[in-house]
Amino acid sequence: MPSSSETKSVVVIGAGLTGLTAAHFLNRRGCRVRVLERSERPGGVIRSIREEGFLVEGGPNVMSVDDPLLLDFFRDIGLESEVLAASPAAHQRFIVRRGRPVPIPTSLWSFLRTPLLSAAGKLRLLSEPFAARAEPGAEDSVAGFTRRRLGVEALDYAVNPLVAGIYAGDPERLSVRHAFPSLHHLERRYGSLTCGGIATAMRRGPPRKRFKARSISFRSGLQAIVDAIGAELGNALSTGVTIDALEPGPPFTVRFRSALLGAEMLAADAIVLAVPGHAAARLPFAPTTAERLSVLREVEYPAVASVALGFPRAAVRHPLDGFGVLVPAREDLHILGTLFTSSLFAGRAPEGSVLLTTYVGGTRQPELAALPDQALCRIVQDDLETLLGVEGEPTFRRVTRHAHAIAQYNLGYQRFHDAMEEAELQLPGLFMGGALRDGPSMGACIRAGIKLAARVTPL
Repeated sequence: MPSSSETKSVVVIGAGLTGLTAAHFLNRRGCRVRVLERSERPGGVIRSIREEGFLVEGGPNVMSVDDPLLLDFFRDIGLESEVLAASPAAHQRFIVRRGRPVPIPTSLWSFLRTPLLSAAGKLRLLSEPFAARAEPGAEDSVAGFTRRRLGVEALDYAVNPLVAGIYAGDPERLSVRHAFPSLHHLERRYGSLTCGGIATAMRRGPPRKRFKARSISFRSGLQAIVDAIGAELGNALSTGVTIDALEPGPPFTVRFRSALLGAEMLAADAIVLAVPGHAAARLPFAPTTAERLSVLREVEYPAVASVALGFPRAAVRHPLDGFGVLVPAREDLHILGTLFTSSLFAGRAPEGSVLLTTYVGGTRQPELAALPDQALCRIVQDDLETLLGVEGEPTFRRVTRHAHAIAQYNLGYQRFHDAMEEAELQLPGLFMGGALRDGPSMGACIRAGIKLAARVTPL
């Protein structure tokens, strides 16, 4: 490969958030970049739709900004003035217990009073510093870790719904090391989440000097990120692409075709691969690399449906004074959770209406995500009637389905990381990252794209 001082040609495969971010920073570093995307539009699951006065997100509805690096990124792509902070009135979050939404405690006093946990469950939670550590070398599931450190009630009414909200996954199968690495690290280093949390807070300094995490979107929705980078890339972004061959280099030879441009061939000093596991496994690499990556077919991606329903405000008895509600598996409802979308951000629903976005499926009940729209909306409406007192029929409906939604970081996930590392060693100039390797959140995907660009062109 040429030295970092020379202009590099880079092919980015995958125009999701990681691939687009990587392409943006590679452009800024002077590389010749071409982005190839199999689907007809960039952005992956990120899609914002304005319809009948409602602004609906087909994928994630909100982004957590926990790092000033992300704000710098928004400034860099020209979106600083478009950032929309979540309403302060929407800070409260709910978890269902005994069929009703219960606010998550945010102080010691509210923790002592909350009906979310019994007195025994609260005592068990407070005894966390005295819980036994994991056996050396053992790989804990999220459920096993939680039962051991925090107790069964904390698993059922805190961690289980949290896992549903983040991964749409099963805590019995998720690996704590890969799904929640910070918790795994705190136990290994400090022997306790409580002690580790205190030590970490002290190391960060006074609260007033810390970066305060916030929930954000953009005035036109989260697709603003995709649109901004897509406009920057222009003709360097190609969609509806089928890749026919990836021949090893240096330089790599990439043969591909699209309905718009026909057959093309590119020579590339580097390939950035930012696609889901099943997509990476079917790419036409040389046989030895293809065989190494074939294990990525086994990464689980459950189906999830996003159901956006609009109602007159008067049809919902709940005050909707919060972020949303998560549903534990023990509650025997059909939905994973509901966001109070119009409470979170201004402009998401017409005056006098509310927008509720509900997620269904995941590893809990993947078959529900495939139901016809009418049946799926009926199930969601029934659960919302129970939880929020929603009455009558919605005035607006939109269902978005994702057949392969979120990579599950299940027990044994390390073998997938190993396969990617071995493929990179086998093919110098190949760089892999994204939700498959770096975490499912939007922030994690942006950081993954920044990291990929830095690996391709180290300063």
